Amino acid sequence: MKRPRVAVVSLGYGEAGGAELLASEVADRLAESEEFEIHVLAHRWKERTGKIVYHRIDLRKWPRTLQKQALSLAVRRIAARERFDLIHSHELIDLADVVTFGAPVALWPRLRAGGRAGFRTLLERKIERRLLFSGRLRWVLANSNQSVRWLMAEYPELARRPVRVKTLYPGVDPRRFAPPDPAEREAARAELAARFGWPAYDPVGLFVGNGWEHKGLGSALEAMGILRRNGHPVRLLVMGSERNKGKWPSAMRAAGLRGADVAFLGNVEEGRERFFRAADFLLLLSRFESFGMVVLEAVASGLPVIVSGRVPAREIVPEGAGTVIEDPMDGAAASRAIEEWLGKPGARDLLAAGAVQTARAHSWDAVAAATAAVYRDCLEQKIG
Repeated sequence: MKRPRVAVVSLGYGEAGGAELLASEVADRLAESEEFEIHVLAHRWKERTGKIVYHRIDLRKWPRTLQKQALSLAVRRIAARERFDLIHSHELIDLADVVTFGAPVALWPRLRAGGRAGFRTLLERKIERRLLFSGRLRWVLANSNQSVRWLMAEYPELARRPVRVKTLYPGVDPRRFAPPDPAEREAARAELAARFGWPAYDPVGLFVGNGWEHKGLGSALEAMGILRRNGHPVRLLVMGSERNKGKWPSAMRAAGLRGADVAFLGNVEEGRERFFRAADFLLLLSRFESFGMVVLEAVASGLPVIVSGRVPAREIVPEGAGTVIEDPMDGAAASRAIEEWLGKPGARDLLAAGAVQTARAHSWDAVAAATAAVYRDCLEQKIG
């Protein structure tokens, strides 16, 4: 029997970003299952299964303002040639059967600019509208309940369309991200002590993300400085990348931190779960997030999480496993939350059982199974 040909659109397939990781973790598993013939439409990709057909899309000759239009045209051309049975997009394009959705394209630019949308945003919103109200779209896979609320507030008329909207949270690999046993934790702490010259029992915070200003590194540094002045010898691990790195040494000094108090790791893909085993808490004080997958990885590792109220991933944090700081700029509130967690001996041990349950409920295998069910529904509707 001929397998359905499914196109997955993800420009950086398999890379470190949340959307790219979601696309590859799910599509790789569906390709391995061999129920579907998976094709990936991407600019860059990481081959891991040997069972996916790749189609390159090169947008380098296009100005950023027009890249979404160019991507839509490229997908249409490839789809016309390949005759896919189903298109699942993780990118903003104007035609798909299934779309993974985080937030309306105009939401953050509008919030940041006080209600004004730039020319590029207006163009991309037109593409988004064409997608959502096309005759082809059948499923919107929102990555949080907050995403559903954003979607319906932006496009209330979508409720009258034959489009199903489902919350499908991103996943986590419970084999990688799990509460460490005492020996694993001690080894991870010893590795940090040897690498950075830190005392092995100093509390360690973890900050993960690209675009540090947006992710709240300034507030995190402020919180760390307050804690150190209050007698807590905390350290901070910063994972990810930032274009403007030059401002952060002065930001550290302004917070009262020395160079030895903060370690910048850069992008870490392989083995980054080791740092989750070694840390005592996660900080994510983002000004805006479409989800925040690092929160799920931290919860699965048994780490208490301190997140801003603008991080939808707070929805998956079990009760008593984290603290929400409503204002992402409030470093003082974040310091108080961290201090409270540091005052709970054995906090990670107490969170271990909930961490395992969360990881099982949100495993990548479970996300892939739910996605496969959506594909089957789409294909049945087309046959019907």
